[in-house]
Amino acid sequence: MKKSFAWLATLALVLTSGLSAAAAAYPDKPIHIIVPYTPGGTVDLLARAMAPLLNKAWGQQIVVENRPGAGGSVGAEYVAQAPGDGYTLLLSTNSPLTTNVILFKSIKYDPLRDFVPVILAGQNALVLAVNLNLPAKTVPELIALAKKEPGKLIGASSGNGTTSHLSLTEFNKRAGVKITHVPYRGGVPSLTAVISGEAQLVFSDIVPALPMISDGRLRALATTGLSRSGVTPDVPTLDESGLKGFDVTAWIGMVAPKGTPADVVDKLNAKINEILKQPDFRQYITKIGIDPIGDTQQAFGKYLAAQIPVWRQRAIDAGLKVE
Repeated sequence: MKKSFAWLATLALVLTSGLSAAAAAYPDKPIHIIVPYTPGGTVDLLARAMAPLLNKAWGQQIVVENRPGAGGSVGAEYVAQAPGDGYTLLLSTNSPLTTNVILFKSIKYDPLRDFVPVILAGQNALVLAVNLNLPAKTVPELIALAKKEPGKLIGASSGNGTTSHLSLTEFNKRAGVKITHVPYRGGVPSLTAVISGEAQLVFSDIVPALPMISDGRLRALATTGLSRSGVTPDVPTLDESGLKGFDVTAWIGMVAPKGTPADVVDKLNAKINEILKQPDFRQYITKIGIDPIGDTQQAFGKYLAAQIPVWRQRAIDAGLKVE
């Protein structure tokens, strides 16, 4: 019996040593960070800013690979089917890991079953911007105007099911108003519609809206996070403006395929946390509209699990239908 226990202890030591050796050697070949969107967007810029810092730390090539399609689901599915070895990673907004799973029957992955959370890198709030001719300079004034003429105000969005659209839905719900939603083919067209007066307001990503706010073509009323955005510190939040608890932010997280060793995930998490704390890096991503976060992989796992039913309810409130 003692010999049996001794053999099991030795085997456990060998297995543990093997895993530690694998983690110690990681990475020993190029790492591919899959961005499920076209080049030039916020997530792509974040990945390309992170890549040279990981390369410098580990001496391995970090390849940023764009795999757009189906609102980010094409890239997410690619990573879900990749080997769980830490060499193929997904850096994505919340959509492929929350909303898309609800909206598209064709998706062949489960965000909790098929991925291992690595880190919540950051979040970007949206800005509520209005046409200059709209007689509302604050959120309470906008709500009063919307209640006075239900359905008359038009809220543009960057498309059905986007964070822009769901922010408007959440606003209608919490403020008890009815603002008519009109989707446009992207963020810039929705902003243009508000400037021209075709629509009266929009929930927009902050960075593309900022030049139009700065030069006086749009008026910013509030942002959608619980804390003020680093790139628009003078603009109050909706929470501050009377809609207590309003929090609709697009977040950016990294996940790995299931089966990725825990110590490899630990190594990735620790290094990216270090990068997120670097002042120059923080300053850069704040300028592109991302408020850096960083935390343990366990914290991100809990956050992801909690976010799925939240976004499901927002999709139901918006009347979105499964395709």
